[in-house]
Amino acid sequence: METGLFINKIIMKKTFKVIGISLIVLIFAIMAFFGYVYWQVKTGRLIFWDGQWYTKEQIREKVGPQVYHVESKNTPEEVYAKFREALLKGDTEKALLEMRKEVRSEWREVFKDKEKFDKWVKTLPEKITKEEELGNFSTYHIDYGTKNRNTVDFIKDEQGYWQIDAI
Repeated sequence: METGLFINKIIMKKTFKVIGISLIVLIFAIMAFFGYVYWQVKTGRLIFWDGQWYTKEQIREKVGPQVYHVESKNTPEEVYAKFREALLKGDTEKALLEMRKEVRSEWREVFKDKEKFDKWVKTLPEKITKEEELGNFSTYHIDYGTKNRNTVDFIKDEQGYWQIDAI
């Protein structure tokens, strides 16, 4: 009987050692995985966007290149001036040409409300003030005479033309 008890103790010790070593290896593997993910996030190789994690390549496939170096063929100030001038003349289609294609249909709907449209157009200031420019993105302050911070966002397309992204 003592021999059976002795063998059971040896088996139990070996089992606990195997389980202990397995847990330690598992903990190190988990730590290494999270360390690797942390490193990918810190170096920009893994990006959290729109509620999901993406690699740089997946983002490029989804949204296209965001940074491209091309000489500007116009300025945001010129784009805004053309936009404002077209709106003051009531030519909304010409004004929409100064906006990115992706936002034109949304703004076309906004422009249909004549009362709000006429009121808004009258408040558009002649000048806008540059706040910041980062590569192909630029933000300008637009002063409507309120205490609120109002901006006009511009994006330069791959041909070098600035367009209004948001106002």
